Amino acid sequence: MPGLTVSSRPAAPLSETSPSPDEMVARAASMRELLRAEQQATEERSFYSEEIHDRFKQLGLYRIMQPKMFGGYEMSVETFYRVVMEIARGCPSTGWCFCLGSAHVLQLASHFGEQAQREAFGDSGEFIAAARDLPAGTVRPVAGGYEVSGTWNYCSGAPYSTHFIGVAKLVDAQGNPDPDGERRLVMIPRADWTLMDDWRGLLGMRGSGSHSIKVDKAIIPEHFVVAGDVLETVDTEAGTPGFHLHGNALYNGRNLGFFHGEFAAILSGIAHAAIDEYDTIIRLTRTVPPLSPGFKAEAADYQRPLGIALGQAAAAREAALGGSRLLAQVSERGSNGGEPFSLEEDLLIEGLQAQSARLSYEVVEMLVRMSGSSNAVRNGRRMERYLRDASVYRSHAQGSFVEIMATELAKVHLAGPGPN
Repeated sequence: MPGLTVSSRPAAPLSETSPSPDEMVARAASMRELLRAEQQATEERSFYSEEIHDRFKQLGLYRIMQPKMFGGYEMSVETFYRVVMEIARGCPSTGWCFCLGSAHVLQLASHFGEQAQREAFGDSGEFIAAARDLPAGTVRPVAGGYEVSGTWNYCSGAPYSTHFIGVAKLVDAQGNPDPDGERRLVMIPRADWTLMDDWRGLLGMRGSGSHSIKVDKAIIPEHFVVAGDVLETVDTEAGTPGFHLHGNALYNGRNLGFFHGEFAAILSGIAHAAIDEYDTIIRLTRTVPPLSPGFKAEAADYQRPLGIALGQAAAAREAALGGSRLLAQVSERGSNGGEPFSLEEDLLIEGLQAQSARLSYEVVEMLVRMSGSSNAVRNGRRMERYLRDASVYRSHAQGSFVEIMATELAKVHLAGPGPN
C-alpha cells in the first residue's frame, strides 16, 4: 500500500504567552462555521485541510497541555477537553483528528526524560503525535539504541504528526520475544515512519486521519524508549520523569481515564452539533397530520426531544469535565505526599467518561430519529454524518470495551477491604 504525503508549513510564532482558558476555548469556537463548511471536504480528503491545520497552530491550540519549558501553555486537561468539544461541534472528524494528535503531548511530557523532550520539541516547540497502545510492532536493542519495526493501524491524527508514540513488544538481539512478555513505549520521529493511505471506506469519522503507520527497522535512541506499561504502572508517589522536570502534577497522572475522556469530549461536541442541527430543522420544517399545522418547533412532540437532549447533553458535558477535574485532584494529591493515584481511581474516571460518551451518543440517536428521514439520513446531511461519526465510537475499542473495563473496575474494587 502506498504512503501518503502530507505537507505542513512551519509553526507560526505564538502571539502571546498566557491566554486564559476561556480565551483558548473561544478561539476554538470561532472556527465552528468554517469547520462545518469543510465537513464534506474533510471526509473526502480523510483529514482536515492544511489551512485549518495552520489556523490551529496560529491559535496555539496544539500547545494547550505542552510544558511552558518547551513553548507551551501548560494548561489543564479540562481546558483541553473544552477545546476539543468546540472543535468536534464544528466537525466531528476534525475534532477526533485534532484531539488524538495533540493529546499525546501529555505522554511525552510525563513519561519521557528531559533529553527526549528537548529533542522532540526541538527549537520550534512543534509536537503532534498519533499514538497506539496495542503492541503491533517489535523493539529490540541494537548498537546506538533500539530498532523498531511494525505497522500500527488506527493512528488517529497521523497526517500532521511530527512523531509517533506506540507500544511495541520487546525482542532480543535474535528477534525472540521477551519471555515475560515485556513491552516498551517507543517514540519515533516523522522521518522514520511512513503514513499509509488506508483510511477509506469507514462508516464514519472518515476525516479523522486514522491512517496506519509503518515503521521499517527505524533506529531510535535509548532515551526515546520507556520501559513498562504506562497504562497501568504509573508510580505517582515516586513521581514521573515529567513531574520531576516540570514540577506540575498535570504530568504525574495515570492514563486510562484521560484516554477515555478524549472520546467523551469528542462525543459531547457531536451531541451539541446534533442539537444545533435539530434546532434548525424543526424551525424550518412543518408538521404532518395528525399534528396541528405549523412548524415543528411549535409542536410539543418535537419540543420534548429537544428539551431532553439539552439536559442530557449538559449532563454528559459536565461528567466529562468533572472527570478531568477528578483526574487533576488525585494527580495533585499523589504528587504532594498524599495517597497515591490508584488504579481503581483511574478505572473509575474511565468509567465516568464512558458514561458521559454513552449519554452523548443517546442524544445523537434520538435527535436523528426525530428529525425525519428527509432531513436526517440522506447522504451528506449533517445529521446523517453525526450519527455515522458517533457510531464509530460505539465500535471503537474504547466504546466497545466499556463493559470489559467495568468488570476490571469491579475486580480492583472487590480486591480492597470492602465497605467500612
